[in-house]
Amino acid sequence: MGKKYYTNKGSKDNIIISIAGVHGIGKTTIFNLLKKKLGDNPKFKFFPERYIKIPPFPFGSDDKQIAFRSEIHFLQQLIRRNKNITNFNNKYNGRVIFLDRTPICVLVYSKGLYLKEKDYNLINDMYKSVKWKEDCIVYLTAETDTILKRIIQRGSIDNTRKDWNEDDKKYLLEILSYYNQFLFSKTQTKKVFTIDTNKSTAENVIEEIKKIVIDLSGYSFNKYDNSSSTQKILKEFM
Repeated sequence: MGKKYYTNKGSKDNIIISIAGVHGIGKTTIFNLLKKKLGDNPKFKFFPERYIKIPPFPFGSDDKQIAFRSEIHFLQQLIRRNKNITNFNNKYNGRVIFLDRTPICVLVYSKGLYLKEKDYNLINDMYKSVKWKEDCIVYLTAETDTILKRIIQRGSIDNTRKDWNEDDKKYLLEILSYYNQFLFSKTQTKKVFTIDTNKSTAENVIEEIKKIVIDLSGYSFNKYDNSSSTQKILKEFM
């Protein structure tokens, strides 16, 4: 049998959209909510941020060696994901592909963790060696205090993630600063859509993303919306 193609849009290319933002902003919640709503729709495909649930090194560590290893690990996971996206892209077209996190996050966090220059340069060289599959970025943002409240409310500071320093306000501000530098630099060529989630519910954010996807692809959501199964995720976001 030959390759399978989704033919409703003819030979239209896939659209690959990353859900991006600092830790605690709610991007994985939004990603999972979209997947709940649209996972049964063949027009949409979802790729997680990583394939290893419990990372071998804590993210956000003050220890520079551990921080370097954690970012190398994360970059390896994103490279693996990118290969899977490439394989999918070669087989199917006419899809909207959602990614949890943008690959740029590795550079953002490597800068925010103040890695040694030679370690950052190694990560940057590896990042640049990959032909990343990503067309546009949906960047979720909010005020710092709002993000910190979400981090605490979702119970992130537990035994598994206590070394990630997610509740460190200075660290959070550094990461936010570097996201702005990388996403909105003159050399950054991807389209970035910013959504302020400060006074929004998860459902509001989903509606904004729907508008973006409709503008980019012309696809309709209504037929495949499975709102009844998303209440738990909405509560987690809030």
